Amino acid sequence: MPSIALLAPVLLPLIAAGVITAFGLSGLNVGPIVVSTGAWTAVLALLVLWLPVRSTQELNLGQLGFGTPFQLRLDAVAFAFGLMVLVPSALVLTLQRRSWQEAAIGVLGVAAAMGAIEAGGVVLTALAGGTAATLAIVQLDTEDVRAPRPRWSMLLAAWLALSWAGVILQVRSGTAAYAAVPVSALTAPVFALVALAGLMGSGLVPWRSWPAEVWSRPSLRAAGLVVATLYPLGFYLLVRAYEMGDGRYPQVAFHAVLASLGVVVALGAAVRAQSAATRRGFFAEVIPGIGGFALMTVALGTPLGLVAGLITLAFAAAMTACLSLLPDRAGPASLVTIAAAVGLPPALGFGARIVGIESTFEAGDFFGFIGVAAAVVWVLWMVAGARATGLPAGRGRPAAESFPRVAMAVAALTLAAGPAMAVIQTAFANPAQADVMSLPPGSVSGGLTSVVTVTTVLPVVALFVPLLIIGVLAYGAASTALIRTQPRPSLFSLPWAGAIDRLREAVSSASLPEQYRSIVDFRALEAAAVGGRPLIWLASLAALAFAVTR
Repeated sequence: MPSIALLAPVLLPLIAAGVITAFGLSGLNVGPIVVSTGAWTAVLALLVLWLPVRSTQELNLGQLGFGTPFQLRLDAVAFAFGLMVLVPSALVLTLQRRSWQEAAIGVLGVAAAMGAIEAGGVVLTALAGGTAATLAIVQLDTEDVRAPRPRWSMLLAAWLALSWAGVILQVRSGTAAYAAVPVSALTAPVFALVALAGLMGSGLVPWRSWPAEVWSRPSLRAAGLVVATLYPLGFYLLVRAYEMGDGRYPQVAFHAVLASLGVVVALGAAVRAQSAATRRGFFAEVIPGIGGFALMTVALGTPLGLVAGLITLAFAAAMTACLSLLPDRAGPASLVTIAAAVGLPPALGFGARIVGIESTFEAGDFFGFIGVAAAVVWVLWMVAGARATGLPAGRGRPAAESFPRVAMAVAALTLAAGPAMAVIQTAFANPAQADVMSLPPGSVSGGLTSVVTVTTVLPVVALFVPLLIIGVLAYGAASTALIRTQPRPSLFSLPWAGAIDRLREAVSSASLPEQYRSIVDFRALEAAAVGGRPLIWLASLAALAFAVTR
């Protein structure tokens, strides 16, 4: 297959956006047909490009400037993260009806995210990621300008930090390509910038982050698509850092700090979930909670930890699609989704967390204590899920954008995917792990029926299939109509949560004196950025990239 075909996963959504815009300006809304075609053909193109060869493919389109190549690259890591972005995005874009403006911006965001994933170096990833972040804000404001959304400046700061790291790598080592960066060039300050970009880009913080905030919007069309396209990108940077560092971070302290932060992020989400006033509030914390567990395992620096993290991220992508289509009302769909979200056996999330906690014990030393803390946080999530079954639905959302049967099918699929975890590990996670980290003999293996590690064997088929059969029989015998939902008190309240919110509000409302506002007015800049036409801003960003690299 010619290397130029690597452009397909990026170009197909761009072509779809162009067709939607052309017909929309003429008064015809062909968005529902074209947007789904563009998204699913991008998925098909990614599969066709990777599956026949299963080896790294590269496409060099020239120079960005100062020796920085305009290079696209498809390897196992890009394939895995591409599926995490494209599949939930395609599902949401296909089912939910949008205006032609929303459809065009949404599919442009998908193209930008795929550009960041397929980029062969740090600089190009930063440019594409900044474009995806800008389009996300435009998309949210196009849907409802008054609804909660992340600050454009905060999202863009993550990609500016990555740009800074790319410039340092380019100047010091002569290249910022992931596969060519010398190990000595990934110093502690450079990695700190990459890690900061990853944490800020995905909102991996202990307090209420942007993936949870957007779930409080009246409509979740844009929120679901923004989380699907942006949330995996921060983890993508942390995984690529292993490739630049020859399978490790510059210092052991980075592994310990990031893994500890992952547990704290999951704990913060669990605490907020168990005290949520509505079921929508509980679901808002699901993706940040899964992300915390993924960060914990990805940052361990071991093959088993990275494999567990990639499986957890695949589970997060499936739950993003599920939550985007779930209605705000009680019923079987909500119950099955809650069971899948908290990792009820034999779900894929259950298996991923078992292997993830085991990977902390195999890492040894301090990381074992992180595993104990993760087990406690998981118990708290179970309690939060049990309480969520009795919570009121929430503020409600338009019926036209919710598809309970599809949401329930996706959640049920993650519940039934536990016995297939060894297959997912072998076909999906292991190749990506092998691309960025050497694999010691016996560290992760098992074939299609078991997950075999240094210390244990997890027979997922023999163990999870009976649990799945028992669960199906129990669900079939029970009547969901007999379940009496009633609110239950939370385990504990957060006396300091109000103080943190007030502090954040005070910081965000701080302003410059009147005489300096015309010089530095970030709010006016942000309003201009999200208020303009996206094609104009894309052209401006391309012109800026050309200017600064020449």
